[in-house]
Amino acid sequence: MGDFSLLLPELVVLLAALVAFAGSALTERYRPIWAATTLVAAAAVVVTAALFTATGSPLFEGIYQVDAFSQLLKLGLTVGLLLTLLASCEVPTVRAVARPDLPIFLTLSTLGMMLLVSATELLTLYVALELSAYGLYVMAALHKDQRMAGEAGVKYLLFGGGASAITLYGLSLVFGAAGSTYLSDVVQVAQAAPSALFVVGVVLTLSGLFFKLAVLPFHAWAPDTYQGSPHQVATFIGTTSKVAAVGVLVRVLTLGTGSTTITTLLVALAIVSMTVGNLAALAQRDVKRLLAWSTVAHAGYVLLGVVTLSEVGVASALFYGIVYLIVAFCAFLVVTTLGRGGSNPTLSDLTGLYKRAPLIAIVLLAGMFGLAGVPPTPGFAGKWFIFSAAMQGGLFWLVLIGAINATISLYYYLRVVRAAYQTAAGDGALPLTVTPASKLAAVIAMALVAFTGFYPGPLWDLAERAARALMGG
Repeated sequence: MGDFSLLLPELVVLLAALVAFAGSALTERYRPIWAATTLVAAAAVVVTAALFTATGSPLFEGIYQVDAFSQLLKLGLTVGLLLTLLASCEVPTVRAVARPDLPIFLTLSTLGMMLLVSATELLTLYVALELSAYGLYVMAALHKDQRMAGEAGVKYLLFGGGASAITLYGLSLVFGAAGSTYLSDVVQVAQAAPSALFVVGVVLTLSGLFFKLAVLPFHAWAPDTYQGSPHQVATFIGTTSKVAAVGVLVRVLTLGTGSTTITTLLVALAIVSMTVGNLAALAQRDVKRLLAWSTVAHAGYVLLGVVTLSEVGVASALFYGIVYLIVAFCAFLVVTTLGRGGSNPTLSDLTGLYKRAPLIAIVLLAGMFGLAGVPPTPGFAGKWFIFSAAMQGGLFWLVLIGAINATISLYYYLRVVRAAYQTAAGDGALPLTVTPASKLAAVIAMALVAFTGFYPGPLWDLAERAARALMGG
């Protein structure tokens, strides 16, 4: 098959979507559809890992590239899909009639994200972006509570549609200034003397992509969408989709090399996102809203890494994106476990978790410490690489602001941990039932946290290799 064998990961995920679609047509029972889709998703992880080091020349007349950059992100995306499906063995917050369709949208959205991180042509990039988004828009509105579903779905759709329009307009300006839709040609224009039209086009394109990453002020959808969407959907939006967002953002940022306007914009948004995200999270008692505001803050950390637009900065952002997927999933897994009754868990619902579900309490500890950047979790290594990249660019004052924000975040992350390890009044809380699939997801996530925390070197080497492939080093 030649280079087309490199498309096997995408084809296996497409197969998972077809299996889910066929299952929903044959039966209304959710569990068989879920089991079959999860098995194929596991195969996608294996295939992606097996082809991890395989690269080739651009496919389809140069619009699609399989390289170290895309392979790293695809591995993260397939792992995120598998973990989300494992946590979706039971979906009580999803309307019963829509449950068989959930695996379809999860797999199709993941397929769009995989296409997105390999796209090397503007129109292909936009089509993949929309494919990844449509499934998310639908899933956000599947909550069994009609009021919550309407608020989450409508806000996500309206803000997402606006962001897509801005992105498309920005891409049209980039094409007008560069005379080509191929990123290889556009980068040459960026490295020369880009016109004002070109810079405006890149800024508008980035503005639309900032929505995907929940960068402030493009974050307004996040708290309400996280709170109002089904727990597993919020998990997918808050983890897997962020990996794709980091990937496409970094790829588009290569067009802004040398532009002081774009650098200034990144610095400003990084500061605002980190600060407002952390301060807003301090006041939250709903765990999903807390994680939503935490996402805004972490988007700021990602921008802190890429603000220098250097190879080491790109590597640090990629490392951080993969690590964030792992530790954030740990936090969201607690939400799906506590919220099996259909409600959104609050801090008070965490009380006595260490006795009610010891495994989930350990997962929560790993997730919150990882998000806070406490050693020896991978979150610490992620922040270390992010701050190091900014310091190498001479942005010491920006690193100081990031460190202050990381310190602020410790308060609300530790508050969650404290609630989970606090004894319930009367010590009479009933044990939580955890599905075997969720236990497996917890074990996989904990293994990934332990490995990347104690041995961050291998993942960092992969991130450096991916950055070199993207930057042409």
